[in-house]
Amino acid sequence: MAGDVKNREELHEQNIRAILAEVFNQQPIARVDISKNLSLNKSTVSALYFDLKERGVVSELGEGQASTSGGRKPVLIAINNRYGFTINFDFGYRHLHIMRNDISGGILDYSQADVEGLRLSEIVQIIDEAIHDARRNDRSEHGLLGISFAIHGTVHNNQVTYSPFMDMEGIDLANVFETKYQVPVLLENEANLSAVYERDFNDGHALNNAVTVSIHRGIGAGIIVNKELYHGDHGEAGEIGRSVIIGSTLGQTMMKVEDFCSEEAIISQLGQIKASQALDRQSVVELYNQHDEDAVTVLNGFIRNIAMIISNVQNNYDPATIFINSPLIEELPSLLPPITDHYQKMTKSNPVPIKMIADSHAATLQGGCALITRQVLDLENFELNFSAK
Repeated sequence: MAGDVKNREELHEQNIRAILAEVFNQQPIARVDISKNLSLNKSTVSALYFDLKERGVVSELGEGQASTSGGRKPVLIAINNRYGFTINFDFGYRHLHIMRNDISGGILDYSQADVEGLRLSEIVQIIDEAIHDARRNDRSEHGLLGISFAIHGTVHNNQVTYSPFMDMEGIDLANVFETKYQVPVLLENEANLSAVYERDFNDGHALNNAVTVSIHRGIGAGIIVNKELYHGDHGEAGEIGRSVIIGSTLGQTMMKVEDFCSEEAIISQLGQIKASQALDRQSVVELYNQHDEDAVTVLNGFIRNIAMIISNVQNNYDPATIFINSPLIEELPSLLPPITDHYQKMTKSNPVPIKMIADSHAATLQGGCALITRQVLDLENFELNFSAK
C-alpha cells in the first residue's frame, strides 16, 4: 500500500512537471492543447493545472480563439512572471556583470560594477549589495528565487576547482549565498553557460550537438552532446585553451594554446611590440581600426590561430554548429569572415557553420539564468525553450 501511494505521488509530480514544462515552452497555451500534446486526460490536466495555479507559478491571460466547431473559448495560461526573480553574475576581469531575470528568463535589468584589482572578498560584498538592492526594489510575489555565477575557470560539484584569473581565497560561493539567502545557488563555467544560452534562448535548441568557443582572457569550449551539457568526470571538458603545444620542451614552461591567441595574449603581444603596459581590448580595437601595421600583424596571427582552433574543435567533437563567444571579435566583426575562410580552407571534410554570439556578457548571464531557473522550477531534466516567452 505504501508503495502504491508513493508511486501515485511520483506520477502526480511527474505529470505536474510535464504540464509546467509544456506551459513554459508553448505559452500562452490552453489546457485542451496541453491535454493533446501530452496525451493526458482533460480532467487530469485541469486538476494538475489548478495545483500549479494554487502554487502561483502559472496565471491566466484571457480567452483564446474558439474552435471551428464553436463552443466556449479556451482560457489561455502562461508562466506567472510575477512569481519571482533570479539574479545572475559573471565575474569579468574588469567588471562584475549583473542581470536580474523573471521566471521565464526575461531580462528585468542589467548592470555592471567595476571590480578591477579587487579581491574576491571585496567582490562578494558588491554581490551582496546588488542582491540586497534587488530584493529591496522587488515587487514580485516570492522575491529572490535563485542565484547563478559564471566562473572563468573550472567548476565541479558546484565548487571552483581551477581559477587562473582570480584567487578564490578559500571562499565557498555556493555555501555563502545559500546560507544567507536560503535559495539555490549555481556555479558554472562561463563557456558552458554560453553554450546553454545558445541551446535554450536561440536556434541552438534545434541542434543535438554544438560547441561554443569562448575567447576571453583564456579560451574554453562549452560542449552540447545530445542536447545535454557535457562536463567530463571532473568538470574540465572543453578546457581547450590549456592544451599543451606539441613540441614544448619537458622541464621548461609548457606553452599552451591560450598563450598565443586568447584576448590576453593578443593584448600582451601588441603591448610588447609597442613597449606599452597600458593596452587593453579597446586599445587593440582602435589601433586595428586605424590600420596600425603592428595591430594588423598581430590580429592576422589571431585570425589564423582561431581558425585552427575551430578546425580542431570540428575534428574532436563533430558538432552541427560552432558558436563563437568573443568580445574582441564582437567589437571587430570584420575578423570573422577571414577566420571562416581560413577554417574552410584547412578543413578536408564538410565545414560546419560558424556563428557569432551577439552579446557575450548577456550570453553567460542568460545561460546562468536558464540553469538556475530549471532548479527553481524542478525542471532540470526537461528541455525548456526560453524564447517562447
